Amino acid sequence: MMKKWGICLLAAGLFLTACSSDDDNNEVSQEDQNQVDDEAIVNYLEDHYFEPERGLIRKYDDEDEADDAYPNLKSMGVKLNSGVWVIKRPGVTAEGPSITSNTQDSIQISYDSNRFIASRDNVTEGSELYGSVGTYYNTINSTGVAAWDPIFYYTEITEDLADNDINLDHFVIEGFVEGLKEFNSTQTSGDDLYNFQGAIIVPSRAAYGRDFVYTGGQLRNDVYRNTSFIFNFELHQFLPRNN
Repeated sequence: MMKKWGICLLAAGLFLTACSSDDDNNEVSQEDQNQVDDEAIVNYLEDHYFEPERGLIRKYDDEDEADDAYPNLKSMGVKLNSGVWVIKRPGVTAEGPSITSNTQDSIQISYDSNRFIASRDNVTEGSELYGSVGTYYNTINSTGVAAWDPIFYYTEITEDLADNDINLDHFVIEGFVEGLKEFNSTQTSGDDLYNFQGAIIVPSRAAYGRDFVYTGGQLRNDVYRNTSFIFNFELHQFLPRNN
């Protein structure tokens, strides 16, 4: 039965790859995509700030001068060698330990995450390289409850998945894990309302890039292709993972 499922999975993947081949032919080179990602992230950082109450990321309003008092994200950010940006919000108490790795540490986190595909085609009058920003996953607008181990951080690889050559690389956004290591946990229970401590912005090359992602029961390389991610969060606590 598993062999049949694996064959179907492979066939579906080949079909989707063939269907997207025309789109692939129109893609910019990986080097050009990396460059536009980096420029788009800087645009985003300059256009946004942490609102003071809960640390949610907000875009400056051209018609409201009140938000001009808040520093933009770029002024507080640090770019890692991978291209990932780490932005720590001032004034948030976070004195707990930092994670070692996603395979060793199970995390409890409140978060709001979004995504965009950077492209020079996005640039029209009044728009930026990052174009339209869409929702990815979040806890604040769904359950409102802090989550343990979101899928882009860690997921258990079952025997069925392993038998079909599906591993953590098909789920995890490595740039998010890398960025999270730069933050201390707040050592809160996650029961109270979140107080976001910062943000991590991951360019596509440090996310899924042009690789296959396991989603909807199949491997696909078109769903989050060339997609960069924004994570606004509070890392409450973590526990040693029982492997």
